[in-house]
Amino acid sequence: MASGAQATNVPTGYRFSPNDDDLIVHYLKKKILGQQLPADVIPTTDVYASSPDKLPLDDFKGGVANEWFFFSTRSEDADIILTENGYYAVDPEGTAPIAWKDKIVGYAKTLTFYQGSPPNGSETDWMVEEFSVNAEFVPINKDDLSTQEKKANFVVCKIYRVETEPEWDKQFE
Repeated sequence: MASGAQATNVPTGYRFSPNDDDLIVHYLKKKILGQQLPADVIPTTDVYASSPDKLPLDDFKGGVANEWFFFSTRSEDADIILTENGYYAVDPEGTAPIAWKDKIVGYAKTLTFYQGSPPNGSETDWMVEEFSVNAEFVPINKDDLSTQEKKANFVVCKIYRVETEPEWDKQFE
């Protein structure tokens, strides 16, 4: 499932904190095409097989605090994805195109993790931003079925926990 052996640390003094378009152009597209990545720091796991706190978060190294990246198969084309102890729900307002050099290179979709069963689950502070490539941005030979499959089903996910403001900060707003 997880292949943490491929993950390496970024050089001392650097943190892996890419922009959305960087994730698609320099990581996801290259991973789909089997090309060398700028830094081999993103492990591969099935993000939607379990709750975020059960993911191999230690396999991702070199990022900023409270933020993890994984290559994964894409989420189902459903509004809810069930796991053993909860579910991911797609935020209908959290879907957007990603542009680079005036081209749509991919799309971002936001999902929130809930504990329990839908529709009565409790919202957690775990979020997933799923980045998929725009099919037109990655032209592939139609006979290359393996790469066609990757293009259609492979994504990069950014997992993070939403930090709540301490109560004492709110009194000064």
